[in-house]
Amino acid sequence: MRLETLVKAETARRGIEPDPLAIRDIVTFLLNELLARAKEAGADPLAREKGRLSNVEAAKEQILPLVLEHIDPKVASELPRGELAAQIGDVVGELLVQEKINLNLKEQRDLVTLIINDMLGLGPLEPLLADESITDIMVNGPHQVYVERGGKLELTDVRFRDEKHLMNVIQRIVTAVGRRIDESSPICDARLADGSRVNAIIPPLAIDGPSLSIRKFAKKKITLEKMVSFGSISPRLMQLLKIIGACRLNVLVSGGTGSGKTTMLNAISRLIDPGERIVTIEDAAELQLQQPHVVRL
Repeated sequence: MRLETLVKAETARRGIEPDPLAIRDIVTFLLNELLARAKEAGADPLAREKGRLSNVEAAKEQILPLVLEHIDPKVASELPRGELAAQIGDVVGELLVQEKINLNLKEQRDLVTLIINDMLGLGPLEPLLADESITDIMVNGPHQVYVERGGKLELTDVRFRDEKHLMNVIQRIVTAVGRRIDESSPICDARLADGSRVNAIIPPLAIDGPSLSIRKFAKKKITLEKMVSFGSISPRLMQLLKIIGACRLNVLVSGGTGSGKTTMLNAISRLIDPGERIVTIEDAAELQLQQPHVVRL
């Protein structure tokens, strides 16, 4: 009722005598306006961030084709990232003015990053690759991307523009390691520069569009001691493996997909004498050998 009293006092001060229904309408309008502003001010930061990114994404869709008219991706790939960012930043600044797109400085920096990722990196997957809490990335077509974090699958809001955009990213991955993927060879295993494993499947094998899965390369080296602390193996098994390594016995590591074969093998490999010459034969390079004398095939 206090708001209604204030409205009556203000209208009286201005010499206006509105009827009760008009006062009620004014009060209702003011209440709705106050609630809307309070909701906006107290909105979830993540929701605000998503809204900001959607503005940047929309700007990227409009600006990227124009940027490509000014900067050749092949030339850009040979430039240091800092120099490339500066060049793209200058071009983007001019194009934003030309296209009458209003973005603040933070959004402009994000826009430059998105454009670089699209031109040279893996586009919308780059933030997921940079997130160390994510172990797996699964792309089911251009509009559905899942990640595994802490052993649980999560659907993300990451999207590709269309199938062509996704296919461009897949082609960029496989050609970097000298492989190909097309209708005659619609499935391919590859790896990223950091060692992450990649599997790509495209039509006609992939019925609902291109599919891409990435098992991220673990940057932190796993030791047998850490595996014991995680509860993956027992202290007795750790001692047994150390004895096996010291005695140079043959070891077979086997298991299903995602069961930890590579993790176990990397941990065991640390037991190999640094003075030994090691030769590895892998379809996709995954081992993280720490010894100085290693030949990888």
